[in-house]
Amino acid sequence: MSKTFFQYNPETLTYERVYLSVAQRILIVFRQLVIGAGIGAVLFGIATYAFDSPLEQQLKKDNKLLLSQYQVLSRRIAENEKVLEELTERDNKLYRTIFNAEPIPAAIRRQGFGGTNRYEFLLDIPNSDLVIATTQKLDMMSKELYVQSNSYDELIDLIKNKEERMKSIPAIRPLSSRDFKDVSSGFGMRVHPIWGDLRPHTGIDLTAEAGSPIYATGNGVVVSAQWEGGYGYCVVINHGFGYKSLYGHCKEMIVRPGQKVVRGQKIATVGMTGDASGNHVHYEVRVKDKIDNPAKYFFMDLTPEEYEEMLFVSENR
Repeated sequence: MSKTFFQYNPETLTYERVYLSVAQRILIVFRQLVIGAGIGAVLFGIATYAFDSPLEQQLKKDNKLLLSQYQVLSRRIAENEKVLEELTERDNKLYRTIFNAEPIPAAIRRQGFGGTNRYEFLLDIPNSDLVIATTQKLDMMSKELYVQSNSYDELIDLIKNKEERMKSIPAIRPLSSRDFKDVSSGFGMRVHPIWGDLRPHTGIDLTAEAGSPIYATGNGVVVSAQWEGGYGYCVVINHGFGYKSLYGHCKEMIVRPGQKVVRGQKIATVGMTGDASGNHVHYEVRVKDKIDNPAKYFFMDLTPEEYEEMLFVSENR
């Protein structure tokens, strides 16, 4: 239906019908179309801003799911890190101690990765901070697992050599129970019996009659058999696996450098050569060139009670 328009005439005080031209009608229609289009555009913009499209809704849903999965993954990584930390602790303080292997330093186990831009390619993805942190944890865990795997390989080699190793460890006293009399000086700081000053005693002194046999405490090769200053006539044996033993103040040396010896083989006799105030053998054990209390290694020819007593005496005399 076409619209009818009226206009008020103040002279006649009546409403008179107005007949619009075609141009005026087109203008009115155009104006209405423009207003309608404007209102539609505004409403469309509001709808677009306030409501997501189906694609955007799906993308947000997928992003939320991925974020949740990353959080679960991060928690599982943290749990596995605790397990790896326990394995590391057990490896350093138990397994490697048993086989006298040096603990692996934390600096090597947790050595970082080079390059400041290693994770730069992840910066443009959603939730990049979380993704980068998770990737860093995985990289670090892979590094630590690699080091731990190498450690176990080393321990396996030590286990395979266990029989030879047990034969080589200096694990008995250098004197027989029949000849051994007493520990005249223990391991650690002491007043030197000759010079009277306080100095570390790097071994223990085991007394016996002059000429009593001195025995090799483990399989090995004689490194030296000669006069060594305050040690007097001295024999040094390299047992391998990081162990060396020294026998000082000997009266007579029976072995020669380069000679292979076995545990219990006679290598020298008790004397008082060098800086000695009486007949005894000064006995040392070195582990990877570090001095250790020799009494700790007398576990093979002593009862548990005798071993405990020997340890106590060696540390308190």
